[in-house]
Amino acid sequence: MNINFLLIESSRPQWSEMAFESYKSKFNKSITISWNGIKPATRNKNYSVSEVVQKESALLKKKIKEHDFVIALDKEGINLDTEKLKSNFENWIASSKDVTFVIGGPDGLSYELIEESNFCWSLSQLTFPHAVVPILVLEQIYRAWSMTQNHPYHR
Repeated sequence: MNINFLLIESSRPQWSEMAFESYKSKFNKSITISWNGIKPATRNKNYSVSEVVQKESALLKKKIKEHDFVIALDKEGINLDTEKLKSNFENWIASSKDVTFVIGGPDGLSYELIEESNFCWSLSQLTFPHAVVPILVLEQIYRAWSMTQNHPYHR
């Protein structure tokens, strides 16, 4: 199974990459994880939010593989507790599809991209720095995976 993180990002701090790699290394060889950043659309002083969101969402859509199980991250998505995430994770694995987490730029994802996704997940109503989101998601996926493996990490 491949788990892909596809996001709009202008830069990736070293500490963020190191934390991501640390969690990535904890999975066994049955799961491959990648982080793919796409440069954001140019924003000037009077940019149109809707135009930028459409451009960035189109860039993201081009990188999504046709048969992937797509999970959009959006504040209007579904909130999951750990047990519900574990249950969803087990279903994602059972689908035999690769999973792609899609994270928009500072203005979010287009309505169309969210609607076309297989699932829309809200991490929180809080706003997080962009470099933190993949780490938070990967840690939670690792937690769910460790529960399926009867690993003591979750305790």
